[in-house]
Amino acid sequence: MTIAEAASKDGEQSSKKPKVIIIGAGTSGLRAAEVLIESGCEVVVLEARDRVGGRIATSSKLGLPLDLGANWIHGDQGNPIIDLAKRAQCSYSVDELDDTVVFAPDGTPLPKRLGQELETKMWDYFDDGMEYSAQNFDAIKTNISFIEYYKARTDEDFPEGAAAGGDDEKRKEYQMQIVEILGGIVATDIKRQDLKNLHLEKPIPGENLFMSSTYGPVMTLMAKTAVENGCVQLNAPVEQVETVYTAAGPVHTVCTKDGEALKADGVIVTIPLGSLKQDRIKFTPPMPENMRQAIKHLGYGSLEKTYISFPTAFWATESTSYFVFLAPEYAPATNSERKLISTLSLAHLPQPYNQPTLLFYTHGDISKRITDMLQLDSPEASRKKILEFFQPYFSRLPGYVADDPDCMPVDILSTNWLNDEYAGNGSYTNFPVGLVDGVEDIKTIREGVPGQRLWFCGEHTAPLLGLASVSGAYWAGEITARRCLVGFGMMSEEAERALAMGDGL
Repeated sequence: MTIAEAASKDGEQSSKKPKVIIIGAGTSGLRAAEVLIESGCEVVVLEARDRVGGRIATSSKLGLPLDLGANWIHGDQGNPIIDLAKRAQCSYSVDELDDTVVFAPDGTPLPKRLGQELETKMWDYFDDGMEYSAQNFDAIKTNISFIEYYKARTDEDFPEGAAAGGDDEKRKEYQMQIVEILGGIVATDIKRQDLKNLHLEKPIPGENLFMSSTYGPVMTLMAKTAVENGCVQLNAPVEQVETVYTAAGPVHTVCTKDGEALKADGVIVTIPLGSLKQDRIKFTPPMPENMRQAIKHLGYGSLEKTYISFPTAFWATESTSYFVFLAPEYAPATNSERKLISTLSLAHLPQPYNQPTLLFYTHGDISKRITDMLQLDSPEASRKKILEFFQPYFSRLPGYVADDPDCMPVDILSTNWLNDEYAGNGSYTNFPVGLVDGVEDIKTIREGVPGQRLWFCGEHTAPLLGLASVSGAYWAGEITARRCLVGFGMMSEEAERALAMGDGL
């Protein structure tokens, strides 16, 4: 049964179409719009930017399109983005990007087998930690970082005193350093990741797929219904939502920055969690206090990308596609904290998407440093500083020769979500040390204020296997649209639940 059929069969629609304003044309907003349009609602989508997509965006500055925001599909089992990617005729990769080399703190590559063992053990600890969190949630005290669990597991595998000064001691040191890769998953220093709520990081089952052809075609497809129906209004940042109650129900006035005031019967707010934290929109009456507290409790992290292109992929003489640089001792001027750095080779993508480009992921303090460089007086100064930062790493890749023109960077492209007010000055939701009950906080935000016909959704309100992901944002938009239909009497709660069960939501 489709959503439209369920609405027609179970709903008691009035003669007047309900009008719903959706704030934000990202994944959640576009999916919510699609569901509501197909169900017969009048829909307006107000988007602050001059484009749709939100934290999904692409750029062709370096030649072929590159993703500035999301560029992975996390989990391929029952993931709605897989179907969208197929319909959009996208290409995605998995086996091409799973060959890793790890560099020791002195800059020399570790034996390949050792590096892969370190990485495998790290993921095993992370997976086990998520399961431990789920099984022992009530017993785990607050204010405990995942890193304490990780250290305990490392201590078990490498007991104190075992081969002191020998290989085991070095392996233990490397194991404690490689964990910082996970900071790129939780978008913050891994030491700030809560153990009690670690289960909220559990992904959809299956392989992680890299969008070789970018998310661009997927976003175009996702926006098709709203765009073709003329529902999307760009360059319309919302500043205020006022609600008054009438005999016929709540009536909303949504005010944009340029002074436009639009009326609606219901409002769905899909702006990022970071924007909610900053009170980017004023609500009258104010949000309930429990919602404000839930928004405050959840974390919002930063993950940035820097693409560096070269005349040729000098490093691609072998199968290695992912390089990890442990606590580098050789970059004191640019990385004095000795933070781990990693890079992915886009030369290993399938044709025609392969290109001589390295993708560096940064998070937390390092991402702040890179985005600060982007604020320098001129693009040339920013480019110089950013290349100085990454040169100690790409210069250690196989095939690098200092005087060879093929090893000289051609151009760079760095993201700047930390300074993007419409992204909430960050990237996506995380779960910081000290969080008491993230599930309850998520449910509180997800519930919205239904009596007011005011709902909230995004990757921060997704089902628990889709949090902080594109698939989660998609599901969140769909779920919220269904709740909106229930609120307007256009779908029964039983039909909404049946659809949710059929989708595994």
